[in-house]
Amino acid sequence: MTINRFTWTIHAEERLHQRGLTRTRVERAVRELHPIRETNEGEAEWRVDAGRFVVLYDHPNREDLGTVRIVSVWPKRRPRRRHLRGLS
Repeated sequence: MTINRFTWTIHAEERLHQRGLTRTRVERAVRELHPIRETNEGEAEWRVDAGRFVVLYDHPNREDLGTVRIVSVWPKRRPRRRHLRGLS
């Protein structure tokens, strides 16, 4: 199944700019990772983990099999390093 087009919710566009991500990067991740997507429990149907960020999206968008609707996107937090006393 080919993805030909992307639409973005207002929320997703706002998050994209707030998080310093680009449409190109997010859309590429969805295209590449769509075959191994995970189901999502919330507002969007699907979730892909692109390593440094996560994308929530719907596919197909309504009845259009070639369109993806990006619902949200955010960078993943890096795990905090815990300083252990007495260890170098």
